[in-house]
Amino acid sequence: MCSTAILNIIVSDCSTCLTVSSGRTNRTAMFLFRRFSNLMTGLLIYAIITSFVIVFYVLLPVRVGLNTGSVYKLGSREIKDYGVVRLQQSETNDKLVMVDHHDHEFSPENNVNICEIFDVIKSVDPTASTLNSNLFCDEYANSTDLACRRFYFQNGLPENGMCKRTSKDNVVPKIVYYVIFGAYTFKFWEYVSVMSAKKFINPTAIYVIADAHPLGYWWQRVLSDVTGVRFIYRERPKIGNSTVKWKHHLSDLVRLQMLLANGGIYLDTDMVVVRSLDPLRHNDITMGLIENGTGMGNALIMARRGSPFVREWYENYSNYKSDQFYRNSLHVPRDMWIRNPKSIHLESDRFYRPNWFEADLLFKKTDYPWRNNYAIHVWTNGNPVPKSPEVLRKLNTTIAQVFRHVLYDDPEIEGHS
Repeated sequence: MCSTAILNIIVSDCSTCLTVSSGRTNRTAMFLFRRFSNLMTGLLIYAIITSFVIVFYVLLPVRVGLNTGSVYKLGSREIKDYGVVRLQQSETNDKLVMVDHHDHEFSPENNVNICEIFDVIKSVDPTASTLNSNLFCDEYANSTDLACRRFYFQNGLPENGMCKRTSKDNVVPKIVYYVIFGAYTFKFWEYVSVMSAKKFINPTAIYVIADAHPLGYWWQRVLSDVTGVRFIYRERPKIGNSTVKWKHHLSDLVRLQMLLANGGIYLDTDMVVVRSLDPLRHNDITMGLIENGTGMGNALIMARRGSPFVREWYENYSNYKSDQFYRNSLHVPRDMWIRNPKSIHLESDRFYRPNWFEADLLFKKTDYPWRNNYAIHVWTNGNPVPKSPEVLRKLNTTIAQVFRHVLYDDPEIEGHS
């Protein structure tokens, strides 16, 4: 009896404990459920607000901006980060802008209107009207290398997809141009220039644009040693109704036409590249100031397709002064840079030093630190430029070191045949 009574008491007490414990558990569960519900409601409201912000402040402006072909100018308010570029919206208007980490403006990918650019080109150069307008205005214009298409067209060959662009419009494409007018015999240092472009730029194509084929042994060596060099015939352009006194100005004009419509890297034939230009390809345009009096050098120009800087520079040829040798080619871009330093990336020392007034550093001395350069300008006028590999093997000067670096991977004198 005693044992049974004790057992009944224990069972009764345990039932009471379970009842109390169960009540507490239910209250705790209800409390946690309410907290969880409040949290989920808050997250839902946050998600809805965030969605509206994305739609109305990012996606909708981008869609409207790209579809209406907005004019792209520097804005001030950041909308979305894309890594090396930022998409911004101006506080003063509804137009969008793409800006790289140097704050240089450029057109977004695939938004360059090539047909409109063709009209700009014709507005200065009447001979451009004779070019095949389909190359600029058909459905393939935006996605192809226009110089490649012109090459195939001139040679009566089908493209068969061979001219597709291999880079986006937000970088400078690895397309190299040389532009020459008049009878021209290639020299040894010009062969070195083309070899340097092949070696250090690794271009998708090298175009020599001229009104006649270059001549001479070193041109034949270019054709045999550099796969992919393409000659494009171009009749001599005109600059409005002006009489052009210097054929140099014809090349100055056509190089801008090619860069504006196609993008790429223009080189004078006395410009020697000494290392990769890839670090500069994300700039809208890269040039170098020779010095303030001479102006902005145009012997090496890297530019994106549709570059706003190149377009403004080209349009200034409507005010061409035929009696001023440097004005449109060197002074106009210098003055544009002075007005808006952020509109262009400069590599003055690494493009143009040693300068023309420092020629002894190239042609008489051996200690200039040329490996810091991207390129060397060979100041040929009146200077002892190496004229053959035989001379090069024996010459102990900076320019000889540079040439041997390009041709033999070794700037030293000994061991080259």
